[in-house]
Amino acid sequence: MVKINITIEGENVSEIMNELITIGIEMLKAKRKELRDALKIVADESLEVLNEKKILERGAELYKKINSEINWTYKRDKP
Repeated sequence: MVKINITIEGENVSEIMNELITIGIEMLKAKRKELRDALKIVADESLEVLNEKKILERGAELYKKINSEINWTYKRDKP
């Protein structure tokens, strides 16, 4: 087993994190096409999941509950 110890002296952790975030943002800007392709894959997969029968049934139940609550509130508050 290999053990690696990394020591950073004279640096503030928040400065290191800010630098890493800046580097990450610059990498994303440089790889816009790849990022766009990855987002398309995630979007396609998300739509497939949302179209599954079980998910659609849960969504329909939620819609019914929300609609019922809106109607009840409207009737209750109607002058």
